[in-house]
Amino acid sequence: MATRSTTSWLWRGFERNVSIVVVLALWEITTRAGLFNNFLLPPLSDVLARGLRDVMNGELPRQALITAYIAVVGFALAAAAGVAAGALMSMSAVVRRIMEPVVSVAFPIPKISFLPIFILWFGLDNMPKIMMIAFTCIVPIISATYLGTATVDKYFLWSAQNLGTTRHTLFWKVIVPAAAPQIISGLQVAFPLALIIAVVTEMLTGADGLGGYMIHAVRFAQSDKVFAGLLATLLLGMFFMQAFAILRARLLVWHAETASAGAT
Repeated sequence: MATRSTTSWLWRGFERNVSIVVVLALWEITTRAGLFNNFLLPPLSDVLARGLRDVMNGELPRQALITAYIAVVGFALAAAAGVAAGALMSMSAVVRRIMEPVVSVAFPIPKISFLPIFILWFGLDNMPKIMMIAFTCIVPIISATYLGTATVDKYFLWSAQNLGTTRHTLFWKVIVPAAAPQIISGLQVAFPLALIIAVVTEMLTGADGLGGYMIHAVRFAQSDKVFAGLLATLLLGMFFMQAFAILRARLLVWHAETASAGAT
């Protein structure tokens, strides 16, 4: 029974990722056939061999942990501040009037252009990268939280108010749970931005992390190392997104979307 369950789980995993398997297979086949310059696009097997060597000597895990740490800390700051700000906007018309223009202006701005300012303010350590991530992620989190909490079904609110629910209890016991799917969706949208900004800022500053790992490889013309860093970044992103999906299912176990996903 356990063997059958494991086999079924592996097969479902293969079905979900069959396109990735096909791309990787084509990468290896076409590069080995000489269709591409092996310096510009080294064979997948060479990239994996280089990545395995750097895993064994500890370099690649160390760089991945640095990138993960920066991304998670910056995202956590943005999540805490963004959810609080979005909730305040839905609760207070004064806060909404103050913050709406700021959020609207901040949305289309290319946030990475502020990196020199953050370096000027916070130096060349991890702090400017963390603040850059928080600055980038906070806007979509604020928007998702505000829209989620401001568009809760009025019938829920009326029913709770008719039962004598206080304003404070109404917000935490009715509005926040009802808006939770949209808030979590905002967090899921924001986290890839955190990882992207972490890698980009590492590239631009030449600091430790997967971005710095790849840029240093470019400087020494180590193309297999560049692609090993790229694959490590992809795997790190897949890990975090899968973790978010699991966390979403746990937090929304009561919600209709979890029940429908379980049924399928």
